[in-house]
Amino acid sequence: MKLLLHICCAPCAVAVVDNLKQNQDIELSGFFYNPNIHPYEEFQKRKQSVAAMAEDYGIPMDYYDEFALEYWKNSLKGDKASRCRVCYAKRMDETAKLAREKGFDAFTSSLLISPYQDHELIKSLGEQMAQKYGIQFYYQDFRELFRKSQNMARGKGYYMQKFCGCMYSYDESDHPKKPIYYFETVK
Repeated sequence: MKLLLHICCAPCAVAVVDNLKQNQDIELSGFFYNPNIHPYEEFQKRKQSVAAMAEDYGIPMDYYDEFALEYWKNSLKGDKASRCRVCYAKRMDETAKLAREKGFDAFTSSLLISPYQDHELIKSLGEQMAQKYGIQFYYQDFRELFRKSQNMARGKGYYMQKFCGCMYSYDESDHPKKPIYYFETVK
């Protein structure tokens, strides 16, 4: 099965990639599609880390390089649940569309590893996009691999982000080691 993996970041993806590559029936490729990540400096750090991981594991990649600040500022209004739904839906939609265009059998996402993401919503949106584009959504609950993935990423020196990605999640993060960025506030 040709499988396209939406990759949100190297720390989430590394154990997913390792797990999927062990399955002889899967021919894996990756897709870095995360225009929600802000600011641009953070986007670049995550993209470079994903590129290093992809090279380490020998997986072909597609990268979406557009930095869509205005789209996300206008689309991600409202409460956290509403914002996350828009973000998940956009990423699942673009991944399913690319998978169909490039002749993949199925698609999935490294978001399914995180205990901090709305797993059931991601699964539901993946299934909706699969139906929309006439392609299979490959579902696997990767959450049991989360800590392993974090440890693997640290061991390989991949960039370890301190917030989910959007400007709102940056504002909401109270992580003591989050980077200091200077950009227009979103409140």
